[in-house]
Amino acid sequence: MNEKIVSTAQTKAPQAEVGKPATTRKPTTRKATARKTPARKAPARKPRARKPAPAPSVFDRLEGSMIAVPFKAANKTFMASLGLLSFVQGELDKQYREFDKKFEKYAKDGEKVFDRWEDRVEDFRKDVEKTVDKARDRVRHTLNKAA
Repeated sequence: MNEKIVSTAQTKAPQAEVGKPATTRKPTTRKATARKTPARKAPARKPRARKPAPAPSVFDRLEGSMIAVPFKAANKTFMASLGLLSFVQGELDKQYREFDKKFEKYAKDGEKVFDRWEDRVEDFRKDVEKTVDKARDRVRHTLNKAA
């Protein structure tokens, strides 16, 4: 009888491989009724992957070599020229603003002179017209006497 029990136990349980312990099954339990669960939260965002460090520049790669000296000198010269260009641009802007102020002043003065001369020219034109009219009248008067 012991053999039957052993044999039935062997047939019900899966046979374990050599060297691995046998697994036992849990007894079946009654399923619980479904419960209301709270709404799920949105999954957390994954952190962004960091960008890889930029590759070293040619200047950085040549930092310790003899070639770096002329590169450094050229770089300083370039930076100095940019600084000089910035300074000159500032000075030109300053000179332009001063010129523009003077130009505006001269333009206003010119308008005043133009208005004054325009009045003088207008007065001169009227004087000339009067003289011409007088001369015309004398010529007509003389022609009327002669005729």
